[in-house]
This record gives sequence, structure tokens and C-alpha cells, in this order.
Amino acid sequence: MVENSREAVFTEATRPVGVPEPVHIEEDNSGHPVAIFLKRRLAVKEVRDCWRIDDEWWHSDMISRMYYSVILANGRPAVLYKNLINGRWYRQY
Repeated sequence: MVENSREAVFTEATRPVGVPEPVHIEEDNSGHPVAIFLKRRLAVKEVRDCWRIDDEWWHSDMISRMYYSVILANGRPAVLYKNLINGRWYRQY
């Protein structure tokens, strides 16, 4: 059995799962994503699905989001959403 050194391993590479990351999105005239800016501009090759979530409308911090499941130009899938209350875009992990 390997002894536990109690030292953190690769702490810079860890992040919480499911936390959305703010991103800059280029939209078309209809408000759909056409490109995402990460380290460089990546075009959205295909929108596979889209859906809207409106929840907790009885709270002051209600949720209203439009989600897009996309394939980027590099072939990677991504889930993006636009917060319909403040207009900001996020990438969901």
C-alpha cells in the first residue's frame, strides 16, 4: 500500500465541477452563438440542441437561461448558456 503523504497533488489543475465559466460569445442577429473566444476565436460549427430554463421565479434571484449544446470548429463539444436576465454568456462544465 502507498503511504499517504498528506500533500496536495496538482492543486493548480483542480476546479469545482459544474461551475459555469464566463465567456465572450459572438452572436448572430437572432442571438444564437456563432463563435466563442477562449484563447482565440473558435467558430461554432453546429448547434446540436437548445433549451430554455426558467426557475425560482418566486425569488429575487430567479433563473432564466437559454442553453446551447454545440460543436466547436476544433471538434470539441461545449454547453453554453446565456443568462437572459443580465445578458452574459457562460460555458457550463
